[in-house]
Amino acid sequence: MRRLLALLCVVVAASLSAPLAAQESDAPGTPASLVADRVSLTEDRLLIAEGNVEILQGDTRLTASRVTYDGETDTLTMEGPIVLRDGRATIILASQAELSGGLRDGILLGARLVLNQQLQIAAAEIQRVGGRYSQALQVGATSCHVCDSGRPPLWQIRAARIIHDEEERQLYFDEAQLQIMGVPILYLPRLRLPDPTLERATGFLRPEFRTSSLLGYGVKIPYFIALGDSRDLTVTPFITTETRTLEFRYRQAFRRGEIDWNTYVSRDEFGDSALRGGVLATGRFDVFRGYELAFDIETASDRSYFSDYDYSNKDRLDSALTLARTTGTTDAEYELVVFRSLRDGENNNTFPSLIFDARRDLVFAPDLLGGSARLRADLQAHLRTSDANNDSDGDGVSDGLDVVRTGVTLDWAREWVTGPGLVLGAQAMVGADAFIISDDTLFEDDASRGEAGLAVSLAWPLMAQSAGGARHVLTPKIQLASTARSDADIPNEDSTRVEFDEGNLFSLNRAPGEDVVEDGTRIDLGLTWTRSGPAGWESTLTFGRVERLSGAPDFTDASGLSGDSSSWLISGTLATQGRYDVIGRITLDTDLAVQKTGLRVGYDGDSFRAATSYAYLGADADEDRNSAASELTLTTGYDLTPTLTALADFRYDFTTEATTEAGIGFRWINECVEIALSASRNFTSSDTVTPSTDFGFTVGLRGFGTGASTPRVAPRCR
Repeated sequence: MRRLLALLCVVVAASLSAPLAAQESDAPGTPASLVADRVSLTEDRLLIAEGNVEILQGDTRLTASRVTYDGETDTLTMEGPIVLRDGRATIILASQAELSGGLRDGILLGARLVLNQQLQIAAAEIQRVGGRYSQALQVGATSCHVCDSGRPPLWQIRAARIIHDEEERQLYFDEAQLQIMGVPILYLPRLRLPDPTLERATGFLRPEFRTSSLLGYGVKIPYFIALGDSRDLTVTPFITTETRTLEFRYRQAFRRGEIDWNTYVSRDEFGDSALRGGVLATGRFDVFRGYELAFDIETASDRSYFSDYDYSNKDRLDSALTLARTTGTTDAEYELVVFRSLRDGENNNTFPSLIFDARRDLVFAPDLLGGSARLRADLQAHLRTSDANNDSDGDGVSDGLDVVRTGVTLDWAREWVTGPGLVLGAQAMVGADAFIISDDTLFEDDASRGEAGLAVSLAWPLMAQSAGGARHVLTPKIQLASTARSDADIPNEDSTRVEFDEGNLFSLNRAPGEDVVEDGTRIDLGLTWTRSGPAGWESTLTFGRVERLSGAPDFTDASGLSGDSSSWLISGTLATQGRYDVIGRITLDTDLAVQKTGLRVGYDGDSFRAATSYAYLGADADEDRNSAASELTLTTGYDLTPTLTALADFRYDFTTEATTEAGIGFRWINECVEIALSASRNFTSSDTVTPSTDFGFTVGLRGFGTGASTPRVAPRCR
């Protein structure tokens, strides 16, 4: 600062009335700069800067109306309004201050400390120590908007002293008192909280209060432990009147991967045993030559544990280990999956609980034929834990069927545009499979099968533009396809549920797996209309049907593809610029009776959001559905005010004529607090699922740690 004084004296001699800037250029360390409207030097060697004074040193910036510098003591005396920014999202506002020349030590009076434009600490006095600590005495801290009316903020923490450690980014409170609307509700002699700039810090997270008709009254109190820059552990005790639970969540990021491991342990009186638990974990790693290794673990001590504690709503758990790689011309995947069913009536011993799938695809452009070709080699194994001597249903047929299949398939496709826009297409397919079947009395131990197919198609896209600027494309398409397979008695393990949709209308094989091959000759008919509006509206509508000339496919009646004539397929989509989103599909039999229906409608408005879906499945004993099934789901959100949102969800089963799930909630968020209140009811009842009602309540004070304090509307004073 003495070198700064010498430079300023030279500038003052040139002009005392003009704005001035001075900077030390030969000092070691961080240089300092000063800018002011007027600068004068008194006889006792006091430098006085007045009018829009700015002092810059490193990342620190100070502005004031008047600054007096004493070179003998190396102190700055300032008059407000004073604004001190240290470059690390910290701002101190004050009316008067006395600081050292380096702006690292001193006292600020009538001060307010603002952290990351979120948390503000008001104090009669703030002391700066070593450029790292700020000590405030007789203070109040809040992230709420403070008005000059004298009314207390929604919440604040009053304390005898607060110390802000800028290096560790921590706030230490002495004799802390939490006040709501000025009313004290909690006293803590010592309190430590992270400042708003700290993303990860060991400590308690916001608690959650829950009430359940099954679990009783309770609270979750998460405790976060930062184990380093790349690891953390969250321990959450969940204590209720009916259960004691510990939840553990461990996360770690590696240079080439990450894991997320959740473990739950409970002791209660309504399960199969007093001690219950489960694991839900995922992870992925980049290993060698572009391969990614991923795992997924889902396991529980009993069938109802996850549903009782609302950890997962899946009724079939699958744990998988996957190795995969995708390049521009190849796609390889090797997967081992362990299934466990939680459904009533499904025996895990007779369920294909262990599945191995290895697949490798090579895509290339054949020089002779052109177009695109794909060569696939794959291996599948479906294994059950039961053996050939097990007959659980007493029908004389063993339940231990194990199947291993290996196969090779080559398919090819190409299109030509000819004449007046006609599109001529061709497809071809050839493949072979070998099966090893064991622990079953209905099938031979070894079987093999060959398949081949050929299809030609003709489409004629017709385009027109309306007077309003909308573009219409009408595309009729017809395809003649024929596939054949050699006779082989093969169990169907992976194609028991077949869907007829616009995606496979012109496929050579509509079976979703490899065990079934659609054989025979048929004519595929389709008509698609597409509209693109100038206002951003996009819509499509597709009609389709299959007429069989020969062959009898191994498809169920509900699939819509059995018989000589398939069902009528009608599907459509509608999308607008950020408002409506509609997708629907329906299949009608030859008598125009509905077989399957799927409809989803979404709306995303300025203050209202909703999504509803409806599904209908006709009765089909071959799909283990003796009666029709249909349900309606609805989720909504409505902004009652800029800070208050109402939420609701609903699920209704038309088959049982009863509601299966329903919930309602409210979320209130402003710049300083987030409150969530929810109520939900699960009406489903079975041997493993018990109907329950749950209430949840959480309160979070924003402005600490990563709790952002940006409101959707600017707070106002009244």
